[in-house]
Amino acid sequence: GTILMQFRSFGAALILGLSACASTPPTETGAVADPYEGFNRQMFAFNNGVDRYALAPAASAYETVTPAFARDRVGDFLGNLKSPAIFVNDVLQAEPNRASDTFIRFTINTTIGLVGLWDAAEYFGIDGHSEDFGQTLAVWGVGSGPYLVMPLLGPTNPRDLFGSGVNRAFDPLTWTEFAGQPDLDDQIALGRGVLGGLNARVALDDQITTLNEQPEPYVALRRIYSSQRQAAIRNGQVVDESEAYDDLPDFDEFEY
Repeated sequence: GTILMQFRSFGAALILGLSACASTPPTETGAVADPYEGFNRQMFAFNNGVDRYALAPAASAYETVTPAFARDRVGDFLGNLKSPAIFVNDVLQAEPNRASDTFIRFTINTTIGLVGLWDAAEYFGIDGHSEDFGQTLAVWGVGSGPYLVMPLLGPTNPRDLFGSGVNRAFDPLTWTEFAGQPDLDDQIALGRGVLGGLNARVALDDQITTLNEQPEPYVALRRIYSSQRQAAIRNGQVVDESEAYDDLPDFDEFEY
């Protein structure tokens, strides 16, 4: 616990420092500030290697032994666990209607939906949405800072990287302790992350293949991440249709 807190403090200091140093705003409309492109490209290559030689084969094995119905139940269950954090961010963004939808969805899915194994709320016409603290900071007027590609975490920026840490604080499981089993919460978090990553990797296999087939995958990834985040901040409204890549991965799927 102490080491983890120190690591998180170091990470927060690092990203705040990067945000302060970074600088250079985009010089054209729609451009993405990428002053650390050399580092980012190295991390992009590293992540591609991890995906090719580790994550993709593991996801393929997982798909082989797990039927689609079971994977759908895993996806619904993990999605329902995000509801408390989504609700808090709806409230922080002063979105009462969306907060109400999130609360109702969580209640229905946790009860009728058998602890979230079935998205019963969608059956009743209450669609879900995603919110995180990075989006909340953007709504509050905090700038994104430069584009970053982090090892294993993938595309982000200082605002979203910091926001992802705060988002975990909104997750009740972060603070759950089990009497007599002090390591069980960490084991649950690890299992949740691994299972969520494998499930998402299987679901997005075709889209990731499409991304890697782009003439310049690094640039495509940078643009799609920026476009998706801007659309998410505006609750789904894409300002520039030319920046929409509907056939490329939705990176929110990997946030477990």
